[in-house]
Amino acid sequence: MKKLSLILGTVAIFISLQMLVPNTSEAGVTCSTDVWGNYNCRETGNFSGNSWSSSTRTDVWGNDVTTFNNGFGQTQTMSCRTDVWGNYVCN
Repeated sequence: MKKLSLILGTVAIFISLQMLVPNTSEAGVTCSTDVWGNYNCRETGNFSGNSWSSSTRTDVWGNDVTTFNNGFGQTQTMSCRTDVWGNYVCN
């Protein structure tokens, strides 16, 4: 019984630590959620000084609105929603 408790405690600590560390991928992108619930991603490891970023928020109608910045001052916006058939549609 003590061994099972030790294993479960270790797993719980590992999961807690995973939740504290921002998500990163092998491609050099870091994503996190800010205090307002926006999902933000930023390119990391780009030493040219022009790294891209994106920010996704939910508007008052429930649409996911994503703003992309290519690092050169150009931004684009995309809005996505789930239609009545359950399809995730973006425009």
